[in-house]
Amino acid sequence: MNCPYCQNEMQLGNIPNWSQPVQWLPDGKRPSMFAFSVAADGVLLMNQYRILKEGYQAKAYYCQKCKIVIAHTQE
Repeated sequence: MNCPYCQNEMQLGNIPNWSQPVQWLPDGKRPSMFAFSVAADGVLLMNQYRILKEGYQAKAYYCQKCKIVIAHTQE
């Protein structure tokens, strides 16, 4: 997928839904084992801590140049 702002290729990854801060991770990378911390390869998203269910994740694309994450919705 190309970035709608700069037209560069975006990197596919996901937004996991665990107890860590909301972050984008590249495909194949796992969240940190420590709650309230960002993984080494993670990109922190603006968020507030909320108690969430474990195991869900949303596929999303990240543009390193524009610092933007784009995710599709179900609808």
